[in-house]
Amino acid sequence: MKWNFPPSYRLVPREALEARAARAGALCRREGLAGLLLTCNTDVYYLAGTMQQGAVLVDDQGRLQIFMRRHQERAQAECPFAVTAVKGYSQIAEVINECFPKGAALGVALDVMPAREYLGWVGRLPDLELSDACQPWLELKGVKDQVELDALTRCGALTAELFSELPNILKPGKSEIQAAGEFLAVAMKRGGVSLVRSRSSYMDMYSWHLVSGPEASWPSAVDAPCSGVGLWPSFPLGASLKPLKTNEPIIVDVAICLEGYSTDQTRTYCLGKASPQLMRAHRCLEAVEAEILKRLKPGAISGELFDAAVRTAEAMGMGQFFLGRPGHRIRFVGHGVGLELGAPPYLLSGSQAVVQAGQVYALELKIVLDEGPIGLENTVAVNDQGSATVLSPIPNRLFEL
Repeated sequence: MKWNFPPSYRLVPREALEARAARAGALCRREGLAGLLLTCNTDVYYLAGTMQQGAVLVDDQGRLQIFMRRHQERAQAECPFAVTAVKGYSQIAEVINECFPKGAALGVALDVMPAREYLGWVGRLPDLELSDACQPWLELKGVKDQVELDALTRCGALTAELFSELPNILKPGKSEIQAAGEFLAVAMKRGGVSLVRSRSSYMDMYSWHLVSGPEASWPSAVDAPCSGVGLWPSFPLGASLKPLKTNEPIIVDVAICLEGYSTDQTRTYCLGKASPQLMRAHRCLEAVEAEILKRLKPGAISGELFDAAVRTAEAMGMGQFFLGRPGHRIRFVGHGVGLELGAPPYLLSGSQAVVQAGQVYALELKIVLDEGPIGLENTVAVNDQGSATVLSPIPNRLFEL
């Protein structure tokens, strides 16, 4: 079969994958691992450039072996390296047992590997030690290369175009879920998709978080400052059938996915005039973001950035409302984005993690009031020098429509 991919179907360049494999090899040497065995679809894609069904093995010298169950031929068309067709994990285990000596430590990502799969590998690899390498592996993936930064930049540009359409979508009487659906329809017409991959999240991730008014301030199971009503008890968050009303805040917190990479951004809208309290809250979030961006440089300490954000909110009289209601406040003001959300890096309370060039953060800034929440969120990339680059160039204001 001949695979004639369209120009929009961007394949990952060989040199980018080779550099990632070399970084993975260095991780193994640093962590005392003989290699990494990765089976999660996003991890496979990161190293192999294909998201077909299989596994990737990388040793401490950065040498890759790629195994595919389905579909090997398409994987080979997408991947610049040799791809080995297998019928199951047992065949992969035979190769692994031949590659590594007895007692060698093999890293796996236990944050996303089901217990049944892990126990299966334990049984197939009785002479090897399977070690959880998820934290260093996720930290490695948290530093984006230029191919990833370019993809995120394109996604951010598309997102800015999409948000410019919201004044045509947000209308009184239209339900939250209808408005969210119309927004996503515009995104899909332009090549974006309704897909948000998350790393071991309690709740299923979704890309239609459009909520409004006092009900938008309701908390729920997800680790977020405000969750909204949702549609049913089986999905108790996000857009609902509630109609949009005049003079109520409308939060549009949507992650757009393009080429597999997601940016995450939030803006607040009001059909009519926003109250003085809402405007004051938004000015606070603008000041908090400015303080974070001033400090978000290589070498900065994650927890210190979180503390600076909280101090700014407190100085502007919004400390008690910042990041959620009492008892339901989140402990971060920034989270990683890219192939997945819900993964490092974080700007997290008490964290000693060091900010690095190439990291990309969604600055998760919310104030939760009784009349409804206010949100401001941009996706930003940390540079070697100078200020972070905003990848979602949407005006930083509360929109009165």
